[in-house]
Amino acid sequence: MTDRPKILVVDKDENILSAFGDYMRKKKYTMIGVDNVKTGLNEIRKQSFHLLITDVRVNSEFSAGFISQAKKMRDNLKIIAITSYPDRVTESDLKADGADYLFIKPLELNKLDKAIDICLQSNYK
Repeated sequence: MTDRPKILVVDKDENILSAFGDYMRKKKYTMIGVDNVKTGLNEIRKQSFHLLITDVRVNSEFSAGFISQAKKMRDNLKIIAITSYPDRVTESDLKADGADYLFIKPLELNKLDKAIDICLQSNYK
């Protein structure tokens, strides 16, 4: 069992996954990065995470359904959604599906960092 927060990051872009990996290592968090929704759901089934960070559009599909499925599987899971398509998705819609935050790419790292801290404070003891 890990004594560090465990975070799942789902994004189709290897560069984003790599950047999140670097960030998580610096923060001393455990991260699993996957590039598709199916693998993300399998990871959520297999193990418990303190936080899910997911691109809203993974593998050319908008994945609000992924957020609601993840939330149904782990109702206490905190979720941060990110997108490059703010004209196609609203924060209120994603919050209705279970997301706690929505960030638009390019990410404002200080705001993202604060949201991660808030999510982990409420979900990691």
